[in-house]
Amino acid sequence: MVRKSMKKVVFGTLCSLLMAVSCGCSMLGGGYTSDEPCAWCGNTPTKKFETSKGADCYVCEEHTHECGICGKNFDKELKHYTNMLDIEMFACDDCYDDVQELNN
Repeated sequence: MVRKSMKKVVFGTLCSLLMAVSCGCSMLGGGYTSDEPCAWCGNTPTKKFETSKGADCYVCEEHTHECGICGKNFDKELKHYTNMLDIEMFACDDCYDDVQELNN
């Protein structure tokens, strides 16, 4: 009887550890781990991007998933480019293509 109880304790402990590790990885996933403030809203955590002039630009996950042109939100990180203020701008595929056309 003691063996069955011990197996349950060990199994429960392993499951708890596995869940804790998987939750920790999902919270830190995507590279949004910097304490630098977001260039758009000042929130943290952020992810570092490099502008076309080579400067560091930090942006939070919310602003990398929201099109800066049409305002729609997406589940994925959007394409980005450097705007005239030397800040990374994120755009959905359609808006990104339109901006690239205007810049050519």
